[in-house]
Amino acid sequence: MSAIRKLLPAERGQYRAHLLRLDKADRYARFTGTVSDEVIVQHCESLDWTRTTLVGLFDRGELRGAVELCFDRLLWPGAAELAISVEKGFQGRGAGATLVRRSLAIAANRGIGQVHMMCLSDNTRMRALSRRFGGRLERDGGEFAITIDLPRPSQFSLALEAFEDGAGAVNAVLDSLPAVLKIAA
Repeated sequence: MSAIRKLLPAERGQYRAHLLRLDKADRYARFTGTVSDEVIVQHCESLDWTRTTLVGLFDRGELRGAVELCFDRLLWPGAAELAISVEKGFQGRGAGATLVRRSLAIAANRGIGQVHMMCLSDNTRMRALSRRFGGRLERDGGEFAITIDLPRPSQFSLALEAFEDGAGAVNAVLDSLPAVLKIAA
């Protein structure tokens, strides 16, 4: 059973393990360049949870896809940056679109007017995904700079985020239930 929910700071290790499982091509696409295991570990350790929201796709309790949504009011007032990663076995099933949709709603609900992404020019999936959400693409050398304009938050969007957070919490508890039952036995 798959579930999409926000990650907690205590789940940093799950995020690190997910990024380390990315194959060479997906790692290159996620970071728009070659990065070592050490760089990924450092990236995860240095996450500032006060300005970063992680939304993850969990399958049987294991993180298999994630969006990292970074807010920095000083550098980008009214804007945020988004980066996505989905492991090979979960690509092409709509997981990326669902993760991006949830992340864009979260950003909009925080008063963010624009989300920015970077993708390599040969990343046709990411370009198609960004167009699906109204993204404008500008070529910058071997990369595309993508901008997605967001709507203002509404009572419905705020209620939907709260509902999805609640469903995510229930799914997290259900995912951990087999381990709890095993310990109790």
